[in-house]
Amino acid sequence: MAILLDFFPSLVLASQSVARKRLLQEMGLEVSIEPTQCDESHQEGDPAKAVHLLAKRKLQAYLSTHAKVAVPILTCDTLVWCDGKLIGKPSCRQEAKEQLLLFSNKSQEVHSGWALWFNNRVYDGVDSATVLFKDLDEQQIERYLDLGEWEGAAGSYRIQERGKELVSKVEGDLNTVIGLPLLQISEILACDCAR
Repeated sequence: MAILLDFFPSLVLASQSVARKRLLQEMGLEVSIEPTQCDESHQEGDPAKAVHLLAKRKLQAYLSTHAKVAVPILTCDTLVWCDGKLIGKPSCRQEAKEQLLLFSNKSQEVHSGWALWFNNRVYDGVDSATVLFKDLDEQQIERYLDLGEWEGAAGSYRIQERGKELVSKVEGDLNTVIGLPLLQISEILACDCAR
């Protein structure tokens, strides 16, 4: 598998996500954080379409406020779909608890959309993974919430941290669950550059 470092040594991540930044840095990339402040509201009921739309909107917002762009720009968005509900970041601890109670002993779909400006061109896509949660009781959930990992996390957990202890199985790219479909992005860039 090609990695992003094969295509460029550095990029701007237009996101506040520490997890995304860490993934990119672990690949050897120099990462600058410059989050966009664009509107993330939408009426889209399909989670894959919603994250795709939001990632592209964030990229357009970044490009519209930066006249000259010299390095690649990456934007992302992640949402969870469970029991017919679209789930984003919780606004408070109680909402985080409700989300985790909903996930207990169930499968959920995690959808991560992305958009990349590179070589005067926009690449974009969306990837999905399925996460099966363990049967959780309220005490387990409260102990997890005490860690604070729920803050700013779609679905109220971070699978790359202690949140993995809540999960019994992941089907698909783990990085998609973290919020950055590295496998898909690398494959698309590799196919395009091979032409």
